[in-house]
Amino acid sequence: MRVVVVGAGIGGLAAAVALQKIGIETLVIERASSIHEVGAGLSIWSNALKALRELGLEDKVMASASVIDRNVVQTTKGCFIARTEFSELSKMAGAPCVCIHRGALQKILLDALPQDSVRTGIRCTGFDGSTLILENDERIEADVLVGADGISSVIREGLHGAEAPRYAGYTCWRGIRDDAPGLLPENSALLVMGGGSQFGVAPCGPGKLYWFLTKNAPRGTRQTKATAIAVCRDWAAPVPEIVAGTSENAILQNDIIDRPPLLWWGRGAVTLLGDAAHPTTPNLGQGACQALEDAVVLAHCLSETRPTEAALRKYEGLRLPRSTEIVRNSWQTGKVIQLDSPTLEWLRDWFMGTPIGARLGMRTLQSLLTYKLPRL
Repeated sequence: MRVVVVGAGIGGLAAAVALQKIGIETLVIERASSIHEVGAGLSIWSNALKALRELGLEDKVMASASVIDRNVVQTTKGCFIARTEFSELSKMAGAPCVCIHRGALQKILLDALPQDSVRTGIRCTGFDGSTLILENDERIEADVLVGADGISSVIREGLHGAEAPRYAGYTCWRGIRDDAPGLLPENSALLVMGGGSQFGVAPCGPGKLYWFLTKNAPRGTRQTKATAIAVCRDWAAPVPEIVAGTSENAILQNDIIDRPPLLWWGRGAVTLLGDAAHPTTPNLGQGACQALEDAVVLAHCLSETRPTEAALRKYEGLRLPRSTEIVRNSWQTGKVIQLDSPTLEWLRDWFMGTPIGARLGMRTLQSLLTYKLPRL
């Protein structure tokens, strides 16, 4: 069997590692001219770390990541709202929660593959059955075609037609700050909410902090570092210092978008994976995590089920309910966090601090972190 994967992001590379681990020849096609360190930080929750364990890469990831033991939530004025301890959840899940630079994880996945299994600088334009059609009219035949080419997936468009992504109503800055000792307690993350904004920060590998800052804004508004500084200038420490102390070339800004969940993913010998299948807003920290889960489940189904098309439909049937729930919950969570009404914000903050709010939060986290993956 030969599988062609379109897209060399986290999901596409993870799928290739998983497939090659079970003895399936895999070729990854990537439109970028090279694969290099881009992006900011990624939350790799317990469920995703267990997926990386199945790929044989847990130790390498842990060496480049930071363990997150707790998350503290506060207002922009520094008033305490809630605190979540991950230690018990991590124990239940069988793996810790970590944060890692996206580029570091991508390199770990890439290094786990044979050099000739990834071709870069190649743009695909469509497919015919499971045959990939490239920009230069070259055709690459495969037994299985996997679209892992992100939220603007060519493979998804060929299956489901063209549709513009859905704007969540807010833009986001993401940054990596180097050499920031003492700004956060050890192994702790911080989430700050208020005024149509949220700010999150966590350790992200040795000597690094990953942070993000959102703001309700019209779609397509160009935002600079200076705008980000202005948004949080009057917030309690350490938020202004973290943003202002980050190099401008280490800050990315993007509007937050997703797509409504699909009722089905693939047909025939073609399927989808990661953001091509279920792009989500980042409010639950599950984008990369779900792609890693997809990779393991896809490989498991192809190793256990025949014929091939039945294996792909089984994979989709296993993954659709979970990813659909996460996309919907993340969208709704964003609406709550991005509230820009003092009265509604007060009610939200009060409820999060109640025992009922804490139990609901822990129940959500437990469903995310304790997902049981098949073994490869």
